Amino acid sequence: MRRFLLPLLLLASVDVAAQGPTDARITCDRGPFGTKTYGGYPWELYGCSDNRSVAVVTARGNPGMPFYFLFAEKGGQYQLSGEGTGRPEFTRKAYDDLRRLSQQDIQALVKETLKTGPRPSQ
Repeated sequence: MRRFLLPLLLLASVDVAAQGPTDARITCDRGPFGTKTYGGYPWELYGCSDNRSVAVVTARGNPGMPFYFLFAEKGGQYQLSGEGTGRPEFTRKAYDDLRRLSQQDIQALVKETLKTGPRPSQ
């Protein structure tokens, strides 16, 4: 069962360009911090090392697996990106839901990942 968790954690480790001349690498491996439903299927929230970004990763039972979305803050605004090899008919529906979130909604997701430590692995 744990072999499925490793690809998810690897997917949640992402590169984000810093604001400046160099690239900075952030990791989004704190979590999961709860499950949300986007596109009709479960997605887990992971906190990122910059404490401003949040990764939304396919949860167990999600037919879009493996895939993640990242809300990264740049210039005071959150930008949505995604990556993975999950089935597009499922990841597209989640993308449509996620892109409708307001900046305040995204900030609330980030706050969820900052409240408490990640849940222990089972």
